[in-house]
This record gives sequence, C-alpha cells and structure tokens, in this order.
Amino acid sequence: MQIQQLTYFVTVAEQGSINKAAEKLFVTQPNLSKAISNLENELKVRIFDRTNKGVALTDDGRKLYQYARTILNQMELIQNLSQKERPRLLSIASYPIITMGRLVADFYNAHRQDSISIKLVEQRMQQVIESVESARAEIGFVMSNNVQVKELKHMLHFKNLEFHPLGLDTWYANVGPNNPLYHREQVTMEQLLDFPFVRLPDDYFSNLTHYLEIDGVRLARFRRVVYVSDSAAILALLRQTDVIRFGPGLSARDFDAYGIRSIPIRNCNVQINVGWLQRKRELLSPEAQEFVGLLEGLYPPSQGADGMDQLL
Repeated sequence: MQIQQLTYFVTVAEQGSINKAAEKLFVTQPNLSKAISNLENELKVRIFDRTNKGVALTDDGRKLYQYARTILNQMELIQNLSQKERPRLLSIASYPIITMGRLVADFYNAHRQDSISIKLVEQRMQQVIESVESARAEIGFVMSNNVQVKELKHMLHFKNLEFHPLGLDTWYANVGPNNPLYHREQVTMEQLLDFPFVRLPDDYFSNLTHYLEIDGVRLARFRRVVYVSDSAAILALLRQTDVIRFGPGLSARDFDAYGIRSIPIRNCNVQINVGWLQRKRELLSPEAQEFVGLLEGLYPPSQGADGMDQLL
C-alpha cells in the first residue's frame, strides 16, 4: 500500500464522487477507479458503495477513512518539519461557551507578533465531534451531562477520537439584571419555569437532555424556549431580557464581567464532564499543544481525573 493510494481514497471519500475527485487530483477517471479497485483487492474489503449519485463509504470504508486521514495528517506534519516557515494554525471546534473567547484572546495576546492563524468554530457537540474527525478542526472542546455521557463514549470510540478530561462541573442558572431572580442567592426549578429558556438548536445529544430532571422538574416542562445559534446572541439576550439559561460554573467569571449572574440551583445533581478531543494516535501541532495548556488551567488538577473514567 502506498501513500498515493490513501490520498486517492481520502479524496474520493470527501468528494463523494470519483469524477469530482479525479478533477481535484488531476488524474483521469478510469485511472482513479482502477486505483480504488486495486486498493479494495489489496485489502480484500469493499470500501465504497457505487450509486447513481456517486459513491458512499461502507462500514469498512469509514474505518479505513479514519485511519487514512490520520496517516495523511501525520505525513503533512512530517513534511512541514523540513520547511523553514511552515504555516501556523490553531484550529478549534468548540461547544458555544463564553469562556472560549477569553482563552482565544489570551492565546492571541501571547502571539501578537507571530504569524499564526486562529480558527474557532462554535458548534453543537455532534458537530464538534464531526469537525475533529474530519480534520476540519485539530482539537474540540465538549461538555456532556449525565444522560449524554454513555452515548458520547460510544460515538468517540466509533469515530476513533480520544477524550481528555479537564474537570467536573454542574449547572447554574444564568440570569441578567432584567430578570426578577437576579439578586437571589439560590433559585429553584419551579421559579425558573416562569421565564423563557434560551438554548442552542437541538442535535442528537441535546435531545437526550430532555430526560434530565432537576429537583423533580424535567427540562421538558419549559414551554417557552428561545433558540439561538451562538454565544454572542445568548449574551445579548441575557443582558437585555428576562430569559434564563443553564451553564457550568466554569463560565461564571466570564459572565460576571457582563453583569450576568450564575446562581446555584437547589438540588441540582447534574454532572457536567468537561474535556477536549483529538484524533487518536495523532501528534498535536505546537499551537494546539499550547492551547491545550490553557484549557488545562480551567480547573484544579485534581478535578481532571475524578469521576471521568466513563469517558476514557
């Protein structure tokens, strides 16, 4: 097996079409089809299903794609070692959380004079996983609650991703100065039900959260829900309206800077597992390694390991 074969295979997989892949690779369609057939014969597995619309990965093909993508990423890092000035990039996919903006700003200030491109994309957890798997992001930041953790472990295993725990957290009620609960030292779920609940659009993992129960109240009881797609919109709503949201204690410091409080919820037994993702058996770039150091400073060292075994 040669690197060129893997390059051909990955390109076809990502384009979803042998014709489109041939154009991108500057090879003829018959030669590319033959190369894919030779790879299938060599591995003795079928890696693509051929359809009228193009090609789709089989189960074996998806496994091969994960391994091949990792190998090609590593080859790129090796090749960059010989370059005097390799392109420098910090690429992160993150669950939308206001704290991430502070960390990116810290990284930028530390490298103000360096030629480093920074790419931060806010996404739901399922999208973060897909971005890291497909190498659109080098690392991902995720948070999972009690009812999500088993499904997350299963998906990370299937996607060939590694979870690195940062710490354990719980939910607080985030409220702004226009909410009557703003000055409370503690709130109950019954009190929170009186206000609109702001949240991100649903994905597979967030749908599981409907089963969460806090102090005898299920999240499904919230009848007024405001859906937004990014943390900036959440911030504006919290500052200017009476909406509430649930967020980890991790972000309390950052919300406080905008006059938004993080108030403890009575009998809240929600456990939030906070961590970051990378592709297995893949070396991180120096930029990603440095940013991981910032992530590891979010929680005391003792919190990084306790209670996180279910994701390792």
